[in-house]
Amino acid sequence: MDGQPLISSSKWLQLHGLKRNKLSLSQILSQIGFQHRKDYVTTLGKLVASRYADGLFPQYKRAQDGSVYNLTAKKELILHFVDCLMGAIELYKQRMEWLTSESRQIFGVIQEQCIVIVLDFGTAAPAEFDLCRDALSMVLVEQVTQVAKFNLIRAAQNLMKWQQKTTPVSEHTVKSAVTWLWKLDHMTAASHINSAEALLEAMSDEAVEAVYYFAVGDVPVDTKQLLLEKVSDGPCPVNTVSFNAREDETIIFLKDLSRLASGRFHAFAEKNDYKDATGPALKCEEDGRSLIAPNSRKVKGRMPLVAGVREDVFLIWKELEEARHTVRQVQKILSESDQPASQDGIIYVSLKRFTIIFMISNLFVNSFDYMSIWGWFSQKCLYTDALFWITC
Repeated sequence: MDGQPLISSSKWLQLHGLKRNKLSLSQILSQIGFQHRKDYVTTLGKLVASRYADGLFPQYKRAQDGSVYNLTAKKELILHFVDCLMGAIELYKQRMEWLTSESRQIFGVIQEQCIVIVLDFGTAAPAEFDLCRDALSMVLVEQVTQVAKFNLIRAAQNLMKWQQKTTPVSEHTVKSAVTWLWKLDHMTAASHINSAEALLEAMSDEAVEAVYYFAVGDVPVDTKQLLLEKVSDGPCPVNTVSFNAREDETIIFLKDLSRLASGRFHAFAEKNDYKDATGPALKCEEDGRSLIAPNSRKVKGRMPLVAGVREDVFLIWKELEEARHTVRQVQKILSESDQPASQDGIIYVSLKRFTIIFMISNLFVNSFDYMSIWGWFSQKCLYTDALFWITC
């Protein structure tokens, strides 16, 4: 099972979640036993638990709701579920690690097939400008290579577009986009309208499924107001990515903007561990498998506290914790109900007014005539509403 597709965690769990694979605790209990029933007795005016299985089966009581299950499965089947749960736990851990590493940690997960990334470098210093290009190069190589079409637009005094329209993804186009990114000059935004203009230009392409607004540093107050006016009711979702915002208000604003624009929000605050480098010249391997800058810095950081919890990570963590809890419960069942396979024959008849149970040991199997016993019960119960259950 693949822990690394570019889809949302909710969709991923529809494929690999516990319930989808019948590995939730309630689903496992229904496969290794049956629930001990209670019914309402009118004359007593209360719920009364059945007594027929007392002593016949090991029982498990769920702490969550107090329901009791009679366990009938062999040890091998219970061990099978333990193995399946351990495999699920390992898969969820892999997905968690993937979501919180490399380009997914910086940018989130690209979920659409036709996208435009709007680059708003704001007032980034030269070193931070290079760091942004390192991060974006990583996004292009690790994620954009897996979509269908893309484009890059830079918000600036003179709008800069990598291509006029979204372009099909290929080895050549990704190389071209990375090269274009590293040839951009460092400059600051000259007007508060640049960001809104770039986003509107990105949304003007009818093929675009979503726009990603990569905002470096803080967003000026005038720009915030204009973005709210121009972008909120756009023709496609706008996903916002906050990179190295200094002010909590910027993160809160971008989060609100993504909600109003029917998009998603992601934030990253870097913790740099690099030394100044002399040149950001791009290195493209001949086989196209590696597109990195020779002075590439290790981009490290975390999600700012004010940004809250990443929903995609939280969903996987929640499923992981449920899997860990479930495997503990199944292992507990295994240890408490370690029973040898019984060869006894049980004939059980439940009548309206009485219950009879015969335990027929294999040691005395020749002393009993099963068909005679069954015939006797049939005569006794011929005119009685009865339930017959025979296991041998």
